[in-house]
Amino acid sequence: MSVINIVSRYAGVSLIVLIAASNAAAESELTLAAAEQLALAQAPALARANANVKAAAERTVSAGRLPDPQLTFGAINVPTDTYRLNQEDMTMMEVGVRQAFPPGDTLAARTRRAEQEHAREGERRETERRDLLRQVRQTWFELYYAERAQRLLESERELARRDVAAAEARRRAAQDTSRTVFQARQQLARLDERLPMLRAASERARALLGRWIGEAARAPLPDALPTLPAPENFDPRRNPEWRATQAEFEAARADVDMARQEFKPAWMLDLSYGFRQSTPNGAGRPNMVTAMVTVDLPVFRAKRQDRRLAESEAKEAAARYESDDKQRELLAMDQTLRAERDALAERVRVYEQELLPALRREAQDTSGGFARELTERRAARKKEIDAEIELLRLRVDLAKTQAELLYLTGESPS
Repeated sequence: MSVINIVSRYAGVSLIVLIAASNAAAESELTLAAAEQLALAQAPALARANANVKAAAERTVSAGRLPDPQLTFGAINVPTDTYRLNQEDMTMMEVGVRQAFPPGDTLAARTRRAEQEHAREGERRETERRDLLRQVRQTWFELYYAERAQRLLESERELARRDVAAAEARRRAAQDTSRTVFQARQQLARLDERLPMLRAASERARALLGRWIGEAARAPLPDALPTLPAPENFDPRRNPEWRATQAEFEAARADVDMARQEFKPAWMLDLSYGFRQSTPNGAGRPNMVTAMVTVDLPVFRAKRQDRRLAESEAKEAAARYESDDKQRELLAMDQTLRAERDALAERVRVYEQELLPALRREAQDTSGGFARELTERRAARKKEIDAEIELLRLRVDLAKTQAELLYLTGESPS
């Protein structure tokens, strides 16, 4: 085998190893999409919402059914002097069935109410899902900012440390005053003061992410800031928070219907069969069949039915007002967030297209020959880093605002 072939083979193997290592590193990163999927799969709050939806679905099946029938049995008209079952003609053993029937269309109203409660729980689940995505996204973006800002501050701290060393050297050479040294140390101390807060913010964000995704929150983040989908035009009638209040209003209307049905009589059907013993001399007695209907008499309405109807109507009005208020609240949130998004987008544009290019030109144009000029160059570079940190903050705030808007408008599945 020639040397060229050996080298080619080893080069190919090395390339495969490098590609595999690169893919493994990429897979170990905690991307925003991965955090979202893990949270949706593992968050207990979403599992709780799913359980509530299932419970409401089961309730829709049982709500409109008649009450269970009752079985009655016992001895009728037993004489107390002998307690013999064949002494008197009226004595018998009886078994029967009793069935109650609610008044009017109560069962239909109960079914409508249960269906609206099921719809409400479904909307609450969607609200929980959107809120979970919003919280995960905002926490992930805060973690991204804290870690990237630490890197930039470390670079600025290195420049500040060089400024301190240069100022002390110029003071020893009697080329500068102690005041310059004190100012340089102050700048370094300010950076030392900011870094612990950023480290704490990073740990806090990872702890919050761990609530939803567990140990995966400790994975490193990718370098690029992800882009969220553009929010659609906002329609409060498509927001699950408003739809949940609307379902609550419809459930209250069903309660009003049930209260109106109480003005109608409920009734109960009793059907029984009595077994009689033969007479003492052996003559047979015929068995007995009994059928009875019991009807409620809702004649005292002023203190019962009227009050219950008034209560239900007041609750219906409250639910309607809550739905209207929620619609106004959501519209105000949308308008506020869109104004904030536009302002942040404009600030990002100014930083990217005007401010940062000017600061970079200043840092590049500053000569670097003498010690004082090197200090000026470092000062220009520090201003550039400060602007980069501020731009990072603006980009993260813009992404968080986008996440808030997506909570309101929803997003099309990818």
